[in-house]
Amino acid sequence: MNARHYKLIISSLTFFVGLLVFTLVSLNRDDFMFSDSDYDEEIETRDSADYEHGVAYVTLESRDQVAAGIELVAVKEANHQIDYLLYGVVVSLSELLEIQDKLVQLMNESRVNALEENHLAESYERARILYEERQIISLRELKKAEFLLSAIKADRLNLDRALRSLNNSADAKWGKKISEWVFSEKSRELGALLDQKASLVRLYVSDIKLSDMDIEAVDVAPVAAPGRKLSARFISDAPSVKLGTGGADKFFIVEAGMPTGTQVVASLSKSSKGTDGVFVPNESVLWHSGRPWVFKNINDGVFARVEIKADVDLGTGWFEVNTLVPGDQIVVTGAQLLLSEELKYQIRNENED
Repeated sequence: MNARHYKLIISSLTFFVGLLVFTLVSLNRDDFMFSDSDYDEEIETRDSADYEHGVAYVTLESRDQVAAGIELVAVKEANHQIDYLLYGVVVSLSELLEIQDKLVQLMNESRVNALEENHLAESYERARILYEERQIISLRELKKAEFLLSAIKADRLNLDRALRSLNNSADAKWGKKISEWVFSEKSRELGALLDQKASLVRLYVSDIKLSDMDIEAVDVAPVAAPGRKLSARFISDAPSVKLGTGGADKFFIVEAGMPTGTQVVASLSKSSKGTDGVFVPNESVLWHSGRPWVFKNINDGVFARVEIKADVDLGTGWFEVNTLVPGDQIVVTGAQLLLSEELKYQIRNENED
């Protein structure tokens, strides 16, 4: 075999080897395109998730916690003054003015009646003397004087009943304190209200326990302008409750004129001591199905997803009183990754079913 044949054989072998290498590289190119770092972001399948009594658990080995960047923080004790927003309205004084007008009318009638009764009493006494001692007038004239005196006394009794009824109605509607303003001839508070130098505010209190609080003063502001706060002094509990509130409304007086019917809001604390709980940082909270959750470290490598009550937003976190206690370890970094692992486990189970 000459040199030409050897060259032809070697060229053919080289071509086939090159073709074989090209085919192998093409078929396995996807495997060569990934580096080891691309696998580090996945939690290996040897870790697991589970559900027990409705609570989701995720288990991670120590090295996978490090790879996933899991960081824990111990929740700290916190005390929060729980505020309640009470809504109310600047009360119209029209009914108080009607009561006052009626009172003035009855008092004037009573004064006129008293003067007339004194006059008729004197007339009756003269008629009695003229009839019994001197026999100058007839019995008929004496009876007439007696009848007029009895009639005016009956009118006085009716006026007294009307005054008591008016007073009772005022007490029932406004309470004794405000009622006293109306029935007092010189009430500073009523004078300030009528001169529009003060305003009467009624706050609607729906919480029975809250209604028993000893509230001396609050800051009220128009709902439309919550920044314009005015100090309001407690006057009395409202005897009648606004329909549907189920509590005990309260009257306050503001030393400033406000338009009648203005809707107001007041903020007050339920307890001067505040409420004990824990502070949950924003970074640890994840929202799932419209509710807030955290992953709590049960023991080494086991994390439970627990729901918290996120009602009080402190800006950098939440005040929590129901689920966590001081010292509980919660995931502050990597919570979303744990949730993903839990959901993957749930999907695998559903597929197997």
